[in-house]
Amino acid sequence: MTERDFEIMLYGITANVIEKIAELNNWTEDVAMERFAQSKVYSYLEREKTKVWHYSPLMLAQLFNEERAGKFSLPEV
Repeated sequence: MTERDFEIMLYGITANVIEKIAELNNWTEDVAMERFAQSKVYSYLEREKTKVWHYSPLMLAQLFNEERAGKFSLPEV
């Protein structure tokens, strides 16, 4: 996958994850985006080699909420 292809895919995944985070936490999408962008989950997602982009938006949103609760760990791919 080219870097450009990954960037395009990341944009779509991130939008879906932010929508799920907003839904699960009763936040606006702006708040969800700001908090997600500062998370460990997002830092893993934005690196293609971690393969976190294979996870569903719902799973990524749940991982984000686990991180907020202090229980962050990535499942095996």
